[in-house]
Amino acid sequence: MPVPFYLLCGSLGAGKTTLLMRLLEYWKSQGLRAGVLMNEAGEVSIDGPRAGTIAEQVMNLAGGCVCCDTKEDLSWGIAQLVNDAASDVVIIECSGLADPAEVIDAVTDLYTARLATLERVIALLHPIASDTSHSSQYVTTQAIRCADELILNKQDLYVPGHWEGFKRGIVKQNPYARIWETTHARIDAAALLAPVHQARQAKQTNVVFTEPRSSNSHKRADYHPIATTVKLPAPLNRTRFEAWTKSLPKELERAKGFFRFTGEPELQEFQYAPPGAPTIAPIMLLDEPSPAIVLIGRGYDVESCQDGLLDCVEGYPPID
Repeated sequence: MPVPFYLLCGSLGAGKTTLLMRLLEYWKSQGLRAGVLMNEAGEVSIDGPRAGTIAEQVMNLAGGCVCCDTKEDLSWGIAQLVNDAASDVVIIECSGLADPAEVIDAVTDLYTARLATLERVIALLHPIASDTSHSSQYVTTQAIRCADELILNKQDLYVPGHWEGFKRGIVKQNPYARIWETTHARIDAAALLAPVHQARQAKQTNVVFTEPRSSNSHKRADYHPIATTVKLPAPLNRTRFEAWTKSLPKELERAKGFFRFTGEPELQEFQYAPPGAPTIAPIMLLDEPSPAIVLIGRGYDVESCQDGLLDCVEGYPPID
């Protein structure tokens, strides 16, 4: 069974490592083996040794941003933590330069998804001394957009009157994430990691929640990239599939997967990353994943797109 995977991202200097240490302490208290992937922009890991004092296993992805320079190492690192270190939970602390959307793309790879399931995207944001209140100048827009949990840290450093304006800007960009307000990343880890319906009922002493958000998946998709895995029970009809790829919604941000076409023995790899055109190419793999395609996007008709894909499966739905 896949282990839960947490993505910790946000601004440079926002307190991500401080929060990471708190989460590791919590998991250790629960008897869980936590595996950590540390991504640091420099060639030498600075924060990794700190995490290693608590975590069962720490792997450093130093020397670049995980969303580009070291992205290929991410799946390998997860496999090492799950298979070799027997981690019960895996978390990655992204460099403050990393685009979390690219990391989400990497961890929803069909191979990686068999090992770890993306459980939560946690973004830390913090103030920067400035007279302007436009939040996009302080944090990565992608971190705000992708987050399930938005932690506004270092509240004590905000200039008078700036905090509320900053928070309003954040909520406007992602009104469906939970907002936490704190200093020194003092967060109740149990509440942060609990299922949402439980976390909202938990007693808080140092965290302020915003008003409850709608959990409607269609509305949420307008702001959050949703990863949908479509399992393919049989080979695909090539003509129908190629037609389907030409009708992909513009809101679809990524699609990828493996499958076979009817009457063709080769395993096929499908990749789509707009603005580029979809690609289909034969591939040889020693360990073949189950046939499936992952759709990643926001604000599109997921059901219609999925149904169109399943219409490409030969003999689907089964005729009684």
